[in-house]
Amino acid sequence: MYLSQEAAKQKILQEKYGGITNDAFRADCARIEAHEPWEYVLGYADFLDCRIDLSERPMVPREETAFWVKRVIEEWKDAGRLNALDLYAGSGNIGIALAKHLPLARVSFNELDKNLLPQIARSLEINSIDTSRTTLIAGDSLEKIKGTFDVICANPPYVDPAGVADMDPEMRYEPHIAFFGSSDGFAQHRELIRGGKKYLTPKGVLYVECDMTQVKKLKQILAGTDWNWEFWDDPYGNEGVMVLRHAV
Repeated sequence: MYLSQEAAKQKILQEKYGGITNDAFRADCARIEAHEPWEYVLGYADFLDCRIDLSERPMVPREETAFWVKRVIEEWKDAGRLNALDLYAGSGNIGIALAKHLPLARVSFNELDKNLLPQIARSLEINSIDTSRTTLIAGDSLEKIKGTFDVICANPPYVDPAGVADMDPEMRYEPHIAFFGSSDGFAQHRELIRGGKKYLTPKGVLYVECDMTQVKKLKQILAGTDWNWEFWDDPYGNEGVMVLRHAV
């Protein structure tokens, strides 16, 4: 959630310090003034009624991601038992939201940085999610994935590395591996288009966040496949989520 620096300071004052100004709060204000994400200073972020621990400083969950994940939840809310996968999990925000709002779902989390897995486990505990319904996997993309899933949600690194100079100051504190993928930003999308189908059940759906500037190229790639595909809009009316289903 975007907040001005003053609004972020007030949020931290109330939520972290109970409204009491002290030296620690003033030190946190200095961190915010240096453009450190206020979510890091607070230690967590809220995502679709879930509290996401950020103590290991993964990519901060975005409202744009919450927008389409909410739509995924609506699409599957009456499906009963299902298997879901949060691919490129990072903080685990997507999978945690799926697990909380789809109580019959079994959710796997796949994340390259194994140091983030204990943090995901903490968020599961914070949100009172039964860990017997979850699996944590340390692996790069699809390399450790086994079995099939009804729902695969992916927020891969998709920013062209040439855009590093245009990053917001706050983004410079976040892990660049979470933003910058291949030389053109398409490598993970191409991999999922090429090989994702074998990880889906017959009714399964693959949801992949992308940048609106990539959609034209992705449509060209998809035109030569047997996917049943569409693109969902982001909160600003731009196509920003690639949705892949088995062809009918």
